[in-house]
Amino acid sequence: MWFGVSLGGNLPETPSAFSRVLRTFETDGRLVVLGVSGLFRTGPFGDPSPPYWNQCFVGWTFLGGKTFFRMLEAAERRFRRKGKGLLWPRCLDADLLFCQPGGRDLPEGVVVPHPRLSRRPVLQVLLGEACRKGGVPFAFSGIPYPPGHPEGPPLPSGFQLFRRFPVRHKTGSLL
Repeated sequence: MWFGVSLGGNLPETPSAFSRVLRTFETDGRLVVLGVSGLFRTGPFGDPSPPYWNQCFVGWTFLGGKTFFRMLEAAERRFRRKGKGLLWPRCLDADLLFCQPGGRDLPEGVVVPHPRLSRRPVLQVLLGEACRKGGVPFAFSGIPYPPGHPEGPPLPSGFQLFRRFPVRHKTGSLL
């Protein structure tokens, strides 16, 4: 099964949580991470929470949809969250954006492609980058081409490409 996953979070330790999750998935042996997008920062969507870190990755696994989805949920639970509401600040939110062949053997209520992917140009651009790096067809996402692609839709009005934010480590060096 081909897959695409988005990672998000808005607590200070979020970038290191992303690194730990990716390292765990890359060494798991049951899946192969083929492409990872850059790490980008975006503003919150209508709530007064801190800005979000965003990243996408794509790959392949022989696991079924339910087992893979449980892995994503287990990854989320390993990191802290402030409060219990849906939009409370958190270190890690992992969303399954697509799986191909899609829709089979997923937990009840999980929809692929992700229902909000078509309305989130940020994720489309990051997912497009991860797919390009990993050689995974972006069309697997359920959207033929990402915004700004020569054969895809134009970038939305007022949409600006994202500025890469340097990540400062405790040693003081920048990534």
